[in-house]
This record gives sequence, C-alpha cells and structure tokens, in this order.
Amino acid sequence: MSSDLFTSKENTLTRIAIAGFLHETNTFSPIPTTLNDFNNHSGPYAGYLDKEQLLGYRLKTVNRAVCGFINQAAQLGFEIVPIIWAAAEPANQVITAAFEYIMGLIENGLTSAGPFDGVYLDLHGAMVFENYRAGETEILKRIRAILGDVPIVASLDLHGNISEETFELASALVGYRTYPHVDIYDTGIRSAQLLDRLLQGVEMRKSFQRVPFLMPITTQSTHREPCRSIYAGLGEIEKDLHLFSTTIMAGFPLADMPNTGPSIFAYAPTQGAADKAVDWLLQSIEARAAEFIPDLLSPDEAVEKSIQIARSQTRPVILADVQDNAGAGGTSDTPGLLEALVRCHAPRSALGLIFDPAVAQMAFEAGEGADIFTGLGGKLVPGQEPFFATFRVKRLFEGDFLPTGPMFKGISTNLGKMANLQVDDIQVVVVSRRTQANDQSYFRQVDIEPQDLQILALKSSNHYRADFEQISCAILQVAAPGAIIEDPGRIAYRNVHLGSVYSKSTAGSAHT
Repeated sequence: MSSDLFTSKENTLTRIAIAGFLHETNTFSPIPTTLNDFNNHSGPYAGYLDKEQLLGYRLKTVNRAVCGFINQAAQLGFEIVPIIWAAAEPANQVITAAFEYIMGLIENGLTSAGPFDGVYLDLHGAMVFENYRAGETEILKRIRAILGDVPIVASLDLHGNISEETFELASALVGYRTYPHVDIYDTGIRSAQLLDRLLQGVEMRKSFQRVPFLMPITTQSTHREPCRSIYAGLGEIEKDLHLFSTTIMAGFPLADMPNTGPSIFAYAPTQGAADKAVDWLLQSIEARAAEFIPDLLSPDEAVEKSIQIARSQTRPVILADVQDNAGAGGTSDTPGLLEALVRCHAPRSALGLIFDPAVAQMAFEAGEGADIFTGLGGKLVPGQEPFFATFRVKRLFEGDFLPTGPMFKGISTNLGKMANLQVDDIQVVVVSRRTQANDQSYFRQVDIEPQDLQILALKSSNHYRADFEQISCAILQVAAPGAIIEDPGRIAYRNVHLGSVYSKSTAGSAHT
C-alpha cells in the first residue's frame, strides 16, 4: 500500500484522524456483545478494519460512512491518518472488556500518531456498554481528554439515541437521512464537508432538542409516511435557512437508557437560524405523532392474507418478521412465522434468515438431497421452542460472497454454513452467523430466486425494503414472538426519560 498519506508530522497538510466504533445495543436482547463479535467478518455490519484496509476504501463507493469521508477528504486535501474501524451485529450491551480493548486501540493510535488538526469518527449513536453506560458519550470524552479542543465530527446512524452531553462533546454530528440506510456513504461526504468548514474557522452555531415520544422501528422507514415527507424536507429547510447541516435522529427504542428517543439538531451561521430549524422540525414531527403507531398482524392473519393476495399476483407478497430482526438485536431464530406458514399450507414460499448453526451443521453432514428430522430455531429466546419437522436438504453453501443490493453491494460477507431446508412447499434459509435478511443474494446463495416465489418471509424490520420492495406486490408486517417488542408502549422501561410513547395497545400514548 502506498504511504503517500502517512507523511511526516511536520507536513503542512491538514492532518485528520479517522476511527470507527459502531454498535446498536438492544438492552433487552438475550445475546451479549463480545470482542469476537467485532472481529467476526460475517454479515455486512460486522468487522474490523486496520489502517491499510481503511485506506483501501480510496476510490471505492462502498456504502459505509468512513468510505465516503475518506474519498471526500482526499478532494479537500486532508492528510488522512486511519486508526481503526470496528463494528458488530446489534445485540445486548458490549461487555466492558471488549469496549476497553477497542477504545484502547483508538486512544493509543491517537496518542502515538498525533498531533491532529481534526478528528472524524464513524459512530452509531445507540451503543451501550456494560452497566448501562452510553458508548458514544464515553468515546467522545476520552478523545477530548487526549486531543483537547480540536474539531471532532462524527457520522451517526439514523437510530442514534443522542444525549445533550454527547451533542456538546462533539463539534458536529451528522446523521443518515434514509431508512433503509442507502445514504451511509453520502453521510461520510457530508461529514467531511462540515469538518472542512470548522477547520476553515467558519463560525457555527448549533441547536438541539429531543422529541418527547418514542417511534416504533417499523414506523421510521423513509419509504413510508410520515418519515418519507419529514426527511424529504431536510434539504429544503437547509437551503431556505442557509444551514450548514440538519439531522433528525429517529432513535432506537430498544435501549433502556435515559437518552433513548428521537432528537433533532442543526448547525447554522446564526443561533436564530439553528433554533428556527429545530423548532420547525419538532413541530412538524409532533403534528404527525399519531402516525407512528405500528400496524402489525398476527402470524396466522398475515399468512392467510398473503395467500389470498398471492392468488392474483405474479410477484411475491413480503411478510416482514419485524420482532426477530438481527439488525435490531433479535436472535433471528424464533419459529413463529415459520409455524404459521406450515400451519396455513403456504404455497411456493421461502423464509430467511434463521440462525441455527447446529442445524446447518447437521444439514452439511447429511448432504444435499437428504432428509433430516430436527428442531429448527427457538433456542435463544426464553419461552420459545424449536420447530420440529422433517426437512429436505435442497442446497448447501459455505464461503465468501458479495451482496448485490443497494445497501451492502461490494461488502464481502460470510454467513458460515448455509442451508436451504424444505418443509412442505416452504424453503428455509438457515445460516450459521446472525444477520438480517436485507439482500436477495442471501437467498440466491442456496438456489432460491426471491422474485419467483408467491410468499417471501423476511426477518427484518425495514432494511429489506432496499432490495426486496421492488420485486414485491404487497408488504405485511408481522408480530411473531421474538426478542424485540415493536410497540414501545408494551416495553417495561426503567430508565427512559420521555413523556410518552405512541402505542396501538393503549390507543394513543402510554407514559413511561
């Protein structure tokens, strides 16, 4: 790898440190997050990138914020000094040992490679590490302790739970604007542009407000109302008020933290412009609060309705198993929707992804064409039981492959041993590494063509929309049992400090 970006400390180029540390923490998940989860290059969310690998993002357009930042930084003439980048699949709290190890690498890198003119951080915004400590706040505190008053700009996932303290510690925060997150790369570009303004000494005022209710995850999609219109207006308000940046955090309601919930922030040449933007956006969101009530069907209702729709359609009906989404900390192994598909005799159907390494191993040992009797899934969530049946092993796959959808195209993925197991007219994609069903390639690796099906059941909340919505005739959201409770009004919070959560079960609001 060329060393042209690792010039001496005496060089007059603007030196920018780059680091990433991302985790979306579901404090209700039964799965802890260990150091191995950050080292495990499985699904597109997980992995560890060293300095050379980060520099390998130059001239690429991989949908990661750090990639967008690196390419924009090169155009701005920054000297890029990569530290590390680490991310893990959503689950419960990051254990202290894992947090301290990765944070130690970042701290040592900043100390040894300095001085710096600025820092770019690729963060999530909803990380919690052991004993319910806010990850992003601690990250920023430690970096400030090392580097002092240098500009620090961080990109954030749209689901970040941002506290006032985190907002004050950062010079600027820049959030994704789409869900599914197809603009992650673009967020890195916007982060670099905002950091450039700060380095040029542009006077920047900022404003922050929290939204006083929680948004269920399924209602946050920018493919649907109300978020489609709310987020579409950000560019217009920036132009009208001459803002530098505006962000709406939809929040991640599955973290039981004081800062859990949506927030809005803006950066502008004047305090008046920043305050006006945030006030206007808050009023716009509050005016549509009732639209954030989730609309979910029971598994049997969803399957029966999908069978009726499929009779007159040539494209598949999608059933979204939203309460067993690995991308929100779910186990991806609950069999409730599969049981309903079998019970209702669903025609020409497929379900994915079910995380069950033991069954995948059994399928490999039996071989393609064999029949195996086993209990699939239902092993990780208390109260769940495996689904027992005789499955035909239709196809097996193991190895690296490249997703093809807009979110993760080009990001090498390995889900371990994968098996296509058939019961009745239903094919089930079983994987050995946990990730959500957000890309058609996961099915094609085991010889299932999604668009040829009548019913397609996906363990995902919204990211499936990026690659699957275009091939579907209808989408039904399903409330099968899982580690996720989609309706925040039914979650037994202890620490959340918001006024209300919009809940269908309470016909309006439920105080927390």
